[in-house]
Amino acid sequence: MPVRGIIFALSAGILWGLVPLYIKFVDAADPYEIVAQRAIWSVVLLLGICAVRRHLGAVRRMLTTPRIAGQFLVTTIFLTLNWGIYVYAVQSEQVVAAALGYFIYPLCTVLLGMILLGERLDRWAWTAIGLVFTGVLTKAAMIQGVPWISLMLAGSFSVYAVLRKRMGLDPTQGLFVETIMLAPLVIGFFGWMLAKDIPLFFGGGAGNVFLAITAGVITVVPLILFHAGNRDLSMTMASLIFYSNPTMQLLLGVLLFGELFLLRDLWAFGFIWAGIAVYFSTRPRVGRVPSPHV
Repeated sequence: MPVRGIIFALSAGILWGLVPLYIKFVDAADPYEIVAQRAIWSVVLLLGICAVRRHLGAVRRMLTTPRIAGQFLVTTIFLTLNWGIYVYAVQSEQVVAAALGYFIYPLCTVLLGMILLGERLDRWAWTAIGLVFTGVLTKAAMIQGVPWISLMLAGSFSVYAVLRKRMGLDPTQGLFVETIMLAPLVIGFFGWMLAKDIPLFFGGGAGNVFLAITAGVITVVPLILFHAGNRDLSMTMASLIFYSNPTMQLLLGVLLFGELFLLRDLWAFGFIWAGIAVYFSTRPRVGRVPSPHV
């Protein structure tokens, strides 16, 4: 198995799973400022990284090549849409529905990987996906009704992930291009905040400025690792590893935030974890069908 890709993907999932710890420290007057601060400080951080690596020329070529710039415009829209839907879910107190979206996401990426990237699943992989799908259905039944927010979250991020893998470009350079494209919208949002006399940096002060800068770090590092993992792995393997994210959030919720973990939750998570175990325990025997780089 491609160990490097597994390490990248697993690290991204774990780091994203720790993001709630950061959010606990942030007191934003407008939750959308968290998204804005993540975007603007990501630009600053990625500018420094690309400058040190002498990749600014490559970034400039991406921005000035119509075909590539158009592709990045599409991925930027889906990434921004995903962030926006998540913020809406939190604002409307639909956090459970948002969490479910991250359980549905891997199933969407597996499907898109088969359609757009030509990936194939062996019988053990289908068994694993079936177990995971059963777990997701069990979780969905707990909230009752059609989980529209969950489906939109999963759909937007899975399309984003698969399109970026299909492009096959450097993760850091690509993320820098996306944040540059998002920057004008963010600057406009900051202008709106100032016009409404809403203080920037989560209310101001050295501590909050530091938290705002940190938003860029917790955005850039996991996304770079995520894209690097997706580049080295099949979408099926990368998607199943992504369950480290909601699993980490579950551990934080139960152990640190005092949330309940009921027997019915164990059924849902049990199917998901069983699917992951089946998939990875069969990889040495079955082998992985390499996915084409388009």
